[in-house]
Amino acid sequence: MVVTSCVDNLISNVPIPGRQEEVTRTVCLSAPDATDRAPSATPFQKQIVTWKGPIQALFGYSFNDVQDTEDWWLDRIHPEDRDSVVASLTRHLIAAPERPFAADSRIWGPDYRFKHADGTYILISDRTITTRDRYGNAIMFESVMFDKEARRNERAYHMKNLKSQDRLALVANNTPSGIFMMDPQVGSDFT
Repeated sequence: MVVTSCVDNLISNVPIPGRQEEVTRTVCLSAPDATDRAPSATPFQKQIVTWKGPIQALFGYSFNDVQDTEDWWLDRIHPEDRDSVVASLTRHLIAAPERPFAADSRIWGPDYRFKHADGTYILISDRTITTRDRYGNAIMFESVMFDKEARRNERAYHMKNLKSQDRLALVANNTPSGIFMMDPQVGSDFT
């Protein structure tokens, strides 16, 4: 039992990968307008865009480089992905008066390539929750963006560590002789 608690302690000290590298983009929307805005993903006259999180670590841009406009975001989506992302977001933001609180009218989650400050593109996942009024009009959405490939690699590494710790617990629990384990923070344990 002591070995298992030591292993549990080891597992609990392993950080969950990727969470520190998420950028949040919040977009507050005005009332819909009837004007077509050619490159725009949203059929709204005005958007107030706020960025939070480690933008420099993830995308390489300092906060001074980041503009609070939708166009700044759109200009950094890979040209081959931009049309499908814009079309998808436009469909998502259409008013949903018959189901304003249904999951499909509130959640949008594309993957696309986003331009890093060094000129390369990284594959990001953009997970968005849309807030709608009682009539189904989108009034705000918040996106959490992260590097999809880096997250996949971090999770694989994390799972490999957890599996090795599971094997240690299996050996320790099935060994008839005693095992001496030393933890520099706790001290020594005998089993």
